[in-house]
This record gives sequence, structure tokens and C-alpha cells, in this order.
Amino acid sequence: MKVLAIGGGGSMGRAAVRAMKTFDFVEQVVLAGIDHQRAGRFAASLNDPRFSARFLDITDGADLRAAIRECDVVINSAGPFFRFGVPVLQAAIDEGKHYCDICDDWQPTLDMLALHEQAANKGITAVIGLGASPGIANMLAMKAAQQLDDIHTLYSAWRLSNAHNEDDGFFEEGEAGASADAAAVHLVHCLTETIPLVQDGNVEERLPLEQRSFNYPGYGPLDLWSIGHPEAVTFPRRFPALRNCMNGMLGVGVLVDDLRALADQVRAGAMTVDQAAAVLMSDGGRDQRRERLMEGEDDNAIGIMAFAQGTKDGRERRVGATLRQVPAGGMSAVTGIPLALFLPLLQQGAIQGHGVLSPEQAVDPDAFFALLDGFTGPDGCGLMVSCED
Repeated sequence: MKVLAIGGGGSMGRAAVRAMKTFDFVEQVVLAGIDHQRAGRFAASLNDPRFSARFLDITDGADLRAAIRECDVVINSAGPFFRFGVPVLQAAIDEGKHYCDICDDWQPTLDMLALHEQAANKGITAVIGLGASPGIANMLAMKAAQQLDDIHTLYSAWRLSNAHNEDDGFFEEGEAGASADAAAVHLVHCLTETIPLVQDGNVEERLPLEQRSFNYPGYGPLDLWSIGHPEAVTFPRRFPALRNCMNGMLGVGVLVDDLRALADQVRAGAMTVDQAAAVLMSDGGRDQRRERLMEGEDDNAIGIMAFAQGTKDGRERRVGATLRQVPAGGMSAVTGIPLALFLPLLQQGAIQGHGVLSPEQAVDPDAFFALLDGFTGPDGCGLMVSCED
């Protein structure tokens, strides 16, 4: 299998590529991106002849298609996806190559899913959003839904205090900030655009940071603040009877007012998305916000999770699904490693169907978590599914 790792020199791309190094069936990985020097240094550091690097500007359509033409599978971690997701997928379809990414924006997710027939007609499998959220969260949602006969409510969530990168030992001066800026741009974009949420059986356009409370089985009350990740628009495709559905953040109550004020300024035209992201990443701001988020959190605070409610054997039931352990290395590893798992899942036949698909439509969750176990220490990821009537 020959792999083109677009963005493979970035922080999440590096985590994905390191995971690929453990796959014997991978014959070649080409790290492609605009920062060819960094990708080349990283490829050389792997000390494995299967890994190399090439310059690629993904806004150059001809060069993008030429790079894709030489591979079997495209693995894409080059964000933000509201800017770059659709053209890279379209190029992969045009060249007849399988594809996977970590798209975490809902608008391009719908645009990419609209390419389903094109991909299916060519026998291509493209999975959109196989990272942390979406990705791990979708697989947790599937495990929760499996405990029910009928499901009417489905939430996925992640804890914002966990959404930080750890130094993987490869950054040079200034590089860590560059990757963090992309994450900040994504966060601001998610906070400023309306979200189509399923509420009481109706799809409604709502502003982000809407609060909902629910009772997580075996844990107790949790508060969730909505954000524009794709789960809110893909879950109803897999579970069309849903009456309530959203994705959101846990543990952000102390920052909600600040985040709303920043989003309001962007919506009012007082600053751009990029300018607001710079405010979020200003000197000391990020660390101070994380300290505020972590105040009051205990060791048992739930991180990434899914919550489902419905019926089982005619009785109302609530189900929660989460992990005891995620891969070490912060947000980059928790997002990049699931992306790399697309390759063994594809090889094992654990991805069903052709076309453009969300993780819950295509991926066997048991096969996914069995593979993730290998990257989360000797005890594995510790999948926990809890139920209460």
C-alpha cells in the first residue's frame, strides 16, 4: 500500500505517520505539504526508507492530482477543512484513490458527503472525520447506540481542557505556535457559525454555546455547550429517528461568556476569524484559559464521550460510552492516530461500502477500538459502556 500523507509534517500528521510506521503492509509513505523542509526533516528522522517527503501546495490543483496519482490511499490532515477539505477529496475521487481525513467542520462535511455518488461509482472508499471528534466520538456513539433497540437522543462531547498539544520533541522554534494557530482558527470558526441541531424532532439553525444538561449513567449530571463539529449533522443520517442531537464541549462554563463575546465580535465584523484566533493564542492567554478550565476538575472527569437515550425491551434507558485512556501526546496524538487506523481498517475489510461516508456509517467500532488499544499502553483504551434505566 502506497500512502500520500497530506500535511504529514504537521503536528497531527506526524502522529499519524508515526503510527503508520508500525504497519508492515505499508510499502511507501510520502509526506506532502507546503513546508517541505519540515516534512523532509521529519521523514529523515524516522530512519525508515519507506518514508519520504515532497513539496505540495494543495491549492495547485494540477500538482495535487499528480501527487495523488502516485499513491493508493490519501491520508489528509491539512486544515482548516472549511478551506481545504472539498478540493482535496475531489482530487482523490478524480484520481480514483481511497481517502480519509480529520475534517472537524460541519459545512465542508456536508459538501464532501454530497460527493458520495461520484466516489461510489468509482469504487472509492472515503471516510470523512476519523480523528478524535469526529472519529473516536462517533465510534463511542455507535457503542452506546448498540445497547438500545430505539434511540431518540444522541450527544457526543469532548473536554476543552484536554484539547491541547504536547511537544513531541520535533518542534523547532516557532513551529509549535504555527500548528496551534490552525486549531485556534478552527475553534473560532466553529464558535461563530450557526449549527443545524436536532431539537425536539426539528432541525433548527442555532448559535453555538447553547447549554444542555443530561444525566450520564454512573456519573451524574453533565453540562454540554454546543459547537459546530460534524457529529450533529452526520448522526441523524445514521439514526434518522433522532429527536435530539448535538456535539459539544464539556467543562467550559467558566469560559462561555468570554468565548461568546469573542464570537460576537467576529459576527459583527469587528474582527476576522484569523484575528480572533490570534487573540485566543496571545501570550499567556492559552495557558491561563486552560488553568481556569482545570480548576475544579477531578481525576474522574469524563473526557471524550457519547451519550444515548432511547428504549431497550420497552423500557427507557440512558447509555454512556467513554474511554479510560487515550493515546499519550495530547490532541495531536488523539486525532492523528485514529486517522492512521484507516489503513489497517481498510486492509482488514472493517470499513463497509464505497462512497463518501462518516465514521459511524462505515467503520466497525469493535475493530477500531481493538486497533486503538495498541496505541494506548498495556491496558488498552479501556472502553467503558454504562447503562441506567
